[in-house]
Amino acid sequence: MCEMLAFSSPTPLAISRILDVSLLLDEYGIAGFGWGIVWSDGETLHRYRSVDSIRRDLTAKTALSQITMQKGFVHLRRPSLMTTIGHVNVQPYLSPGGDWAFAHNGYLERHAEFRERFASQLVGTSDSEVGFWYWMERLQTNAPLMQSLFETHQALRGNANFMALGRQGDLGVYAGNEENAIYTFRIGDLQLASTGLHSRDNFLFETVFPAASHIDGLGIGQSIVL
Repeated sequence: MCEMLAFSSPTPLAISRILDVSLLLDEYGIAGFGWGIVWSDGETLHRYRSVDSIRRDLTAKTALSQITMQKGFVHLRRPSLMTTIGHVNVQPYLSPGGDWAFAHNGYLERHAEFRERFASQLVGTSDSEVGFWYWMERLQTNAPLMQSLFETHQALRGNANFMALGRQGDLGVYAGNEENAIYTFRIGDLQLASTGLHSRDNFLFETVFPAASHIDGLGIGQSIVL
């Protein structure tokens, strides 16, 4: 039930632009139970997370105000399992070496079947973290980024939109949630991909991104590199 937003800019982008539209996604969506952002400077991944919603997070704008970035994504959380509310389950997840970040929107139906397999790595209790570790396992077999996301959805089933970012700027978006479509679009020279607020109309672009052009929807099982 989360919302996600990925962005790619050819030039350094002030984080305030992303935070402003993320506030609108949080307001009009059904998230509000934690949020996080991850970005790459071309060499290192940086992450910020809060158990508060972005609207209630009073420290975010101050803590992040001087940051510019070119690629990254935002995750606004509304857990499928409300008992998983807590900081350990706030996304995005980071790999142990800090090479990859991952986030999920939806519900992975088979997460319980795989939980024991990743018991030594799991920190939290969400279905999404199981998906993260399955995806990490696929990457370790040298599966290409987009193939690894597809294979993770095929294995764990359910509804699954994924976003993933590598420390050198590889940014992938995978659509697999029938309840929350992903759209790709442009605003000037900025490329974006956003979930659709669980709304089957054009509200996302009428209200949150009215300046969007080149709008396209990703079909189930489709992916894109930004």
